Amino acid sequence: MGLPLTKYALTQLSDDLIIINFAKNHSGGPAGLVYGYIAVWLGFTSIFIALGELTSMIPSAGGQYHWTSMLAPKSSTRFFSHVTGSICIIAWTAASTSTVYTAASIFQSTVALNHPNYDPKGWHVTLIMWGILLLCSLFSMWLGMILPILEVLIGITHVLGFFAFLIPVIYLGPRADARSVFVQTYNFGGWPDVTLATFVGLKGTIAMFLGTDGVVHMAEEVANSSLVVPQSMLFAIVINGILGFAMLIAFLFTAGDLSAIVKSQATYPFMQILENSTRSKGAAVILSSMMAVMSVFCGLGGISSGSRMLWAFARERAIPGWQWIHKLDQRTAVPFHSTAIIITAAGLIGLINIGSSEVLNIVLSLTMEAFFFSYIIPLSFLLYRRLKGDISEPGHGSKNGLIWGPFRLKGLFGILNNIFALVFASVAALFGFWPSQNHPHLSNMNWSSAIFGGTLILAVIYYFGWGRKHYMGPVMEIQAPAQVLEPRSNAPDIYRD
Repeated sequence: MGLPLTKYALTQLSDDLIIINFAKNHSGGPAGLVYGYIAVWLGFTSIFIALGELTSMIPSAGGQYHWTSMLAPKSSTRFFSHVTGSICIIAWTAASTSTVYTAASIFQSTVALNHPNYDPKGWHVTLIMWGILLLCSLFSMWLGMILPILEVLIGITHVLGFFAFLIPVIYLGPRADARSVFVQTYNFGGWPDVTLATFVGLKGTIAMFLGTDGVVHMAEEVANSSLVVPQSMLFAIVINGILGFAMLIAFLFTAGDLSAIVKSQATYPFMQILENSTRSKGAAVILSSMMAVMSVFCGLGGISSGSRMLWAFARERAIPGWQWIHKLDQRTAVPFHSTAIIITAAGLIGLINIGSSEVLNIVLSLTMEAFFFSYIIPLSFLLYRRLKGDISEPGHGSKNGLIWGPFRLKGLFGILNNIFALVFASVAALFGFWPSQNHPHLSNMNWSSAIFGGTLILAVIYYFGWGRKHYMGPVMEIQAPAQVLEPRSNAPDIYRD
């Protein structure tokens, strides 16, 4: 593949989702949102710095499962690598579906806002999803050469849209006092104390930062990826973090009666806030539609990253049908078949919404846990190798093939950051399994633990039943003079140039 991506292409534009999740993350109240956002922002910055170090060492479309294979003890390298790859595919498929579903649902809600007599149906959202997926397939499969230009335009629109939201909300909206924003807390979930309620309520904020590592899976298509990809993730998390925090503070100061908004039955309470702030239903519809459009492009980025992840896994013979899945389009050098699989899977999952949106949300609830476990496994092995001193400095040679890349935190700072990233990821994954209310009923139970646990068990069973017979470890596409290839895995017979 040879897609000439721009330096900061294909980073997730997560701060727009601040508005989408605003007021739905009610546990902890305004103060919990503010301080929780800062904590989550720092936690993800730590994670992506550590992932950046791994990318700098081993820039591969496989990402997490490739790093796991290189860092894990030899006795278990194939097992942990294969399970990590399975988790990554689950995460990106669910994330792409979730983002496209959110965009479709917002589009439907804007229609309902503008036409009070409209009767929204689940199948309407599914049809809108399919339309969005059709558009994503057009850009991903046939117009991949313009993706770099498109990403730049998206980035510009993203920043301009930030001011398009912020200015009218601040100028026209009501004013709240500082105490109601930085001190006031809520505990609608019936938890023993506000601190626990705040931790439970972090899920909405955490969801906004997931996917920034998507550029990792494009590493084999980026020039100077050992440095560019880590810088891209860090750039994205810093810029989106700043813009998102500014948007959060603006909305908290101009939202009006937050308790009434939280208790409302609106699908997206931010639309009510926009209408109240701008005093115009038309303005609320336009601004909400802009968010839906940006979510569409986030979905496009997710599909691109997920398809590369699936393509890399198929290249390693890790899944049935790998011969067909890993093929590239000869004209565009795009993984056509893997992209088609991700888009088709998202479309089929969207059918669930026709019967019940609650069931669809249960299926998509495994997104957060899948992402965090895909971080925890390689970062744990990175810390293990770090403490053992198994990773060599550049230019000093290496007995085990592990050499630091140009992007890294040296010495004690790197170890402390690695530990902090693991602690944050573990805590976030733990509270991701919690329900939104204490002593929940079946209707509001968080089923993500059952969904994720079931998929993890299936991944392990699949490895021992089929995967271990065919999966020999990750490989990389290497260009070499005179077609001479140097094997870089324990499966040299499947190397290709």
